[in-house]
Amino acid sequence: MAHRTLSGLVATALTLAAVGAVGVTAGRAAAEQAVVVASTAPGYAQGQLVPDGTAVTVPDGANAMFLFANGRMLRVKGPFDGPLDRMPDASGWTGVGSLVGGERFFQTDLGAARAVGTPMQKGEEQVFTLDPGRAGTQCVKSGGTVLLRKPADPTLIPATLRAEGHEAAATLRWDKGAAVPWPRELPMADGTAVSVAGPDGRVRHSLTLRVIAADGIAAGQGAELAVRLAGAGCAAQAAALLDPVRDSVAPLNLYLATDRGLYPTYRSGETVTLVLQTNRDAHLYCYLRNTRGQLTPIYPPGPSASSLVEGHRTLTLAGDRMPVPLRAAERSGNLSADQEVRCFAAGRDLGADLPGRQDAFRPLSDEAAARLERTLASLKQTELVMAQVILRVE
Repeated sequence: MAHRTLSGLVATALTLAAVGAVGVTAGRAAAEQAVVVASTAPGYAQGQLVPDGTAVTVPDGANAMFLFANGRMLRVKGPFDGPLDRMPDASGWTGVGSLVGGERFFQTDLGAARAVGTPMQKGEEQVFTLDPGRAGTQCVKSGGTVLLRKPADPTLIPATLRAEGHEAAATLRWDKGAAVPWPRELPMADGTAVSVAGPDGRVRHSLTLRVIAADGIAAGQGAELAVRLAGAGCAAQAAALLDPVRDSVAPLNLYLATDRGLYPTYRSGETVTLVLQTNRDAHLYCYLRNTRGQLTPIYPPGPSASSLVEGHRTLTLAGDRMPVPLRAAERSGNLSADQEVRCFAAGRDLGADLPGRQDAFRPLSDEAAARLERTLASLKQTELVMAQVILRVE
């Protein structure tokens, strides 16, 4: 089902709610660790741990979802700044939403809280299959069988693994393509650092093993496992475990603001920096409406540039992937110099459907601008979310 939001300054208005398998609370968040399920708030990525008592900052226009080990979830709509375990009571703070009349919303979140156990039921080994092609920390389960998947990078096949402080090495070839067991000649203890070299013997990167205790976690209690993975530094594995809950209750969303916030003011000619973040991988398109009312494509910055952006990664424009600077318009007499930036994220590549894709940084004709609006309105089966920000000039 398509998700479409056309709000004035934010992509989606999500209420803050605490949802658990035994009920709903708004102000009784237990003092415990949480993990990020989905977020458009810069600085928060799926699978990231939020320690006890840590202040969380969600700016105006952004939102985030957090999952606790007991399956309780919090949806936070910015602006919010404070620890999750000290959230004010709903009766005294307008930032806390109510579920009155929202039974459907409650049922959706409740189902998602339970659905986080799905990966364990479908095959927990997928979460704990290590990727030697990825640097950083990776978790294994104590007492379990450790498998290594074939790297996506062909220059790492075969790959030679060597544990730090040990002379023994193991070369993995993945001749049959399937995941292979952890080599017996290599240690597998918590904190073991392992270098990964390609066929030429050059070390490409290293990974660190963390052994976590999965005992005591019943089938379907994936929330607790996700928190343990995040706490051990295995954010990517925690994120893989959390994908079902994100897909169930966190539709595609987009945060758009500036480095001066959601309601910026500039002087003529000042540099403008846009700040964007999606809560999942998406295709991003941005347009600037100038003082004459003309629409100018500004992202992607050219016909050969990719529109695909990585979820939970903060993007700045100009800067990341867009070398052309943005500046506040020059004021002429008493005429307004205010401009508007409108961005939208889609679940698929819309490059072939959008007029003006070949003319980045050149104003669209009136006919092309009208065709753009018609095209967006016709995307009934495409997950699409939009946001805009006004650049006011003093």
